[in-house]
Amino acid sequence: MKLIGILIGFVFGSILSAKAQSPKATVYLVRSPGPDRYVPYFTYDDTVLLCKLGDGRHSVHEVEPGEHKFHAQYKGKLKTTPDSVLQLTLEAGRTYYISVNLATKAFSRGTFYCEQLSEADGKKRIEVYALDKKCL
Repeated sequence: MKLIGILIGFVFGSILSAKAQSPKATVYLVRSPGPDRYVPYFTYDDTVLLCKLGDGRHSVHEVEPGEHKFHAQYKGKLKTTPDSVLQLTLEAGRTYYISVNLATKAFSRGTFYCEQLSEADGKKRIEVYALDKKCL
């Protein structure tokens, strides 16, 4: 009888341990307030639309581990050659913070770029910027 109790405890312990380790990576996309506050940035993971990210907001996504290419653009057809691409190798159970930015120059169109943030900087930003609920 004790052996059965020990086996049941071992099985439940194994199940709880397996659930504690996430099989996916967590990605936060952060958009600081900028010059085009009323225009959402369409953010992509490879060719998959993750979010139409609003000004001064952030979103959170569960992503499969592996190689990923993140980019942003204005609405419209998915660009075959985005302005710039952030390529990351995501690991299961880890959290990543990506800032979505637009660099502008006088009398020219803006250029989108994404950059990886440190964990400390990413956490500070998501505390300040509201969660974009349209992405959920």
